[in-house]
This record gives sequence, C-alpha cells and structure tokens, in this order.
Amino acid sequence: MSDPITRQRSPWELFTVSDFAGFPNQWHRRRVGDGDLTVCVGEEPTGWHLSISFKDHKGRNSRYPRWDEIIEARERFLPDDVEFAMFLPKSEDYVALHATTFHLHEYPGREL
Repeated sequence: MSDPITRQRSPWELFTVSDFAGFPNQWHRRRVGDGDLTVCVGEEPTGWHLSISFKDHKGRNSRYPRWDEIIEARERFLPDDVEFAMFLPKSEDYVALHATTFHLHEYPGREL
C-alpha cells in the first residue's frame, strides 16, 4: 500500500507579513494544479495557529484544502514537537468567516 500523503512539488512563497493584535503572522501562497493554497501562520497568546484555504484559478472558493495539502503545510510551517488539532465547537459557538478555510490550533497540555 502506498503512502496516502502526496508530497507537493511547487514551492511556498512568502507574500506578506502582517500584525494581528501585536502578534506577527506570515502569509504564504502555493500554486497547485487547480488553483492556489494560502496559509497564514503565527504564534498567538494561546499557542500556534495555522489557517489554510484554497481558491481556484478564477479566485473562487471552490473546494476545501485536501488532507495531504493540510499535512504538508503543517509539516512545513509548524513546530514538529507540538501537537495540533482542528477544533469543532458547539454549533452555537461556531464561526465560519471563510467558506473553504481550515484552522489548526496548538493542542496544549494533553496527549491526544
């Protein structure tokens, strides 16, 4: 059986650094066959955070980032010795500002 995670070939390009509430974030973009992936990564007061989104060649939010794309971004931009999770809060607490964006948050203090 082959490895389900496809290793990506196109490079990530840093396109801006921003400041959110006094904490720097790096924004990276990577071209893939059907569009562009965008990653925002930074260390916040509650720990590391990474968001990853996809837009097709026409700029539409046409699909979610694939599992292999999420894993590749996690391995590239986040510390290897820290665990991360995608939290799914109660429905009344859920906020989705961008339709095709996933967020990884540092999972502190407990083993998964």
